[in-house]
Amino acid sequence: MDYEVIIIGAGPAGISAALQLKRYDIPALLVEKDRIGGLLLNARLVENYPGFPDGIGGPQLVDLFKRQLEKHSISVMKAEITVLECKNDFFIVPFGNQRFSARYLVIATGTKPRKPDEEIHIPPELHARIYSEVYRLIGLKNKRILIIGAGDAAFDYALNLAAQNRVTICNRGIVIKALPLLVRQADANGNIDYRENTSISELFSAASGAVGIRCYRNGKIETLKADYLIWAIGREPQLDFLPESLAIINDHAGVKRNMYFIGDVRNSAFRQTAIAVGDGIKAAMVIAAQLKGNG
Repeated sequence: MDYEVIIIGAGPAGISAALQLKRYDIPALLVEKDRIGGLLLNARLVENYPGFPDGIGGPQLVDLFKRQLEKHSISVMKAEITVLECKNDFFIVPFGNQRFSARYLVIATGTKPRKPDEEIHIPPELHARIYSEVYRLIGLKNKRILIIGAGDAAFDYALNLAAQNRVTICNRGIVIKALPLLVRQADANGNIDYRENTSISELFSAASGAVGIRCYRNGKIETLKADYLIWAIGREPQLDFLPESLAIINDHAGVKRNMYFIGDVRNSAFRQTAIAVGDGIKAAMVIAAQLKGNG
């Protein structure tokens, strides 16, 4: 089946591109391997998105995006893309027994969590207790949760969970990279403990299935226990499905050979919903202009 555009990723960037292309009556296929919304599902409160003076929760904003897609009859294909072909200036994406092709490819796949140091072995029995996304743990009550990291995500995750749980943030150094606003809110929350100079050296299965954490703190070995652990040690572009020859063009311009990289997948540290939305709309407008010129 042929489309003018295939959009991979249904986060804010991909959704915005699909909505804008719909306005131009340009046939586009929007594909998402997991849940619509991307990292917005992790966001406790989006405070800098225009139109919401009191802020809005990430999942609530995702619900509004879904309603907008439905209103404009834009469906999302649930599928994971593992391979991509480029032939005669067309992009070909296989899905099982089907093959979809398009003249333009918009990559809005966002980011994936950085993995912990290879030296840290995670016992198989603990896999169900260790996460990299907070939305999977929303709803927990009266649990002990350990968060590794010291950036915006670590502190926001802690604030998200601390209403009904006891949370400990472990920073392997002393520098906090999170927004001062988040740090102040965490400091004022009695259910959040912050530990600096705490480096994880070993994970093990503790009593009752808990996660045991052996760590170094100020030169001394300490042992902690938690019901769940969240890695929040950074993220990197999600481009596993792209051939290396195509992945390397995810440069500052974000476009090459009818490919558009939009949103978090190309914005490095500038991962904001408003930026991703702007990327998506701009890419759609450029594609529409090119198609009009080609016609």
